[in-house]
Amino acid sequence: MDRTFIINYLKTRNYWWQTRDVSQVDKGIIREEYLEKIEEIEGLERIISLSGIRRSGKTTILYQYIDHLLKTRDPQKIVYVSMDDLHGRIDSIHDLLNTYFELTGIDPVRGDVYIILDEIHVQKEWQTQLKYYLDSHATCKFIVSGSSKTMLYKDASESLVGRIRFIDVFPLTFREFVEFNGVSLPEELRAGIDDFQELEKAYFTIITQKQRLLYLMNLYLEVGGYPEWFKIKDIERWHRVLVEDYFSLILFRDIVCVFRVKDAMHLERLARDIAMFSTERFTYRGLSERLGVDRETLKLYLYYLTSSMLISIADVYTRARKAVEKREKKLYFCEEGLRKALTLDMDKGRSAENVVAWHLIKRGYGSKVFFKPYYWKNRYEVDFIYDDSMIVLPVEVKYRERVASTDAKGLVEFMHAFDQGTGIIVTMDEFMKDVIDGRGVLFIPIWFFLLVL
Repeated sequence: MDRTFIINYLKTRNYWWQTRDVSQVDKGIIREEYLEKIEEIEGLERIISLSGIRRSGKTTILYQYIDHLLKTRDPQKIVYVSMDDLHGRIDSIHDLLNTYFELTGIDPVRGDVYIILDEIHVQKEWQTQLKYYLDSHATCKFIVSGSSKTMLYKDASESLVGRIRFIDVFPLTFREFVEFNGVSLPEELRAGIDDFQELEKAYFTIITQKQRLLYLMNLYLEVGGYPEWFKIKDIERWHRVLVEDYFSLILFRDIVCVFRVKDAMHLERLARDIAMFSTERFTYRGLSERLGVDRETLKLYLYYLTSSMLISIADVYTRARKAVEKREKKLYFCEEGLRKALTLDMDKGRSAENVVAWHLIKRGYGSKVFFKPYYWKNRYEVDFIYDDSMIVLPVEVKYRERVASTDAKGLVEFMHAFDQGTGIIVTMDEFMKDVIDGRGVLFIPIWFFLLVL
């Protein structure tokens, strides 16, 4: 253990011990949704774990929570550490807390101390080390973060079952993107996505801002939802940063290093291929032949990419779940700005479907720890089937100026097959309700749909 380094690190990194506040640069623009989730879980006496793709804003949210705690807590009882910074400097988390005790005179085991450990997965056996404090009835609270939810969940399941709660952190939703651009949104937008009367009321509260929202929608489809965009605000430069910085870090730090991938070149080819063909159907056989890798290696690499939250895989929605493995699947690339930077794809229809899918996936993760996306394929197809055990909702994306009732064939077929009363077509700009073959179909503009989702 490098004791001198740790002491200096704690003093420097936890500057609020002296200033009693967090700098504006560190806390950025507040993301209320995540702060509220942390507060809810804190009262349950659980370890809180933030997981999400790299640079999605986890560290900034931690700083925002520290700023919130400083309003009522002793600054020295709030400790932040990035485990990346201490890699090779400590043998265990015990070294860190013992040094903190020596430095401040505050016993973290008996004091009301908040221990915030960023990038926790860097520390080997972190779960057993935290379990020690829980088993000894320590009164400190642990908040951790990591870039691989699957790895965190796997590690925690061995030692921390029932004692850790996960919060999934995504890049900015369109709603957050709009708010980060200084646009105030009315509370009425919190409407039910399948209730047309509520949607209609909400629509007319926001319609006066439509032109501004259309501009921001087009910008969002181009630059995506990483918060750092607001520091750069130059599309050409931003796309270079996404490829040279973000993509490289996700691929090599969060996947190659964590999973010890032997052939990084094949993994990168796969990631780029998925970015190009996002929203399309695939089979393991077809994809393995296209990339020149065997099927088992392909499945393993897809698992790695899914674990890092870089991609998501949708199965066909069917009652016969045993048949799912043999059916075609759909791939979604996680973040549209990064996808656009990797591919320079000008297909706005693909961009729209990808963005809608990821907003639905984010909503699903708010209801289920491991939410599963689906699509529908029989005579006709439905782009996305949302099923969070509370509601089943078919969603079709038709990002074009004119949408007709014939575009609802897949929705209607699905609704009859599964006895559902409502389906949604996400449009470029049409807003209306129609009844087709006895089933309600809502036509909702993408800019509005993403705001109310």
